Amino acid sequence: MAKVPIVFMGVEGGGGKVYGEESDGVWSFWWEGTWMEFDENDDEVWPESRSDPVLELALALPDSWSTMFPVEIHPEFVGQLRELYEHRIPSEFDHHNQWRWRRLLGCAGEDDETGRDA
Repeated sequence: MAKVPIVFMGVEGGGGKVYGEESDGVWSFWWEGTWMEFDENDDEVWPESRSDPVLELALALPDSWSTMFPVEIHPEFVGQLRELYEHRIPSEFDHHNQWRWRRLLGCAGEDDETGRDA
């Protein structure tokens, strides 16, 4: 099976996707992304990164995933990501991005109707 985008996340100055691939009923996951930095001449450069494949979705997420805003989540993996979200300390999530995570993960509550957490 070809690589499948699992979750697409962005952040100011970069972002990327966790991809997955299934082989013989076993999924592997990895991160592919870019970010902006400056070289020795203060010129913008956009290096790319790719993690090694792992067997757990949680291990493929970048350490800073809770500060990123989600753009799209593959429907088959909403449950796994919701569980990861619910087990993170809420204060780890950027306040401005929490409502996006909650909405895409299907755990938005009444306080999210306006698009922002109360």
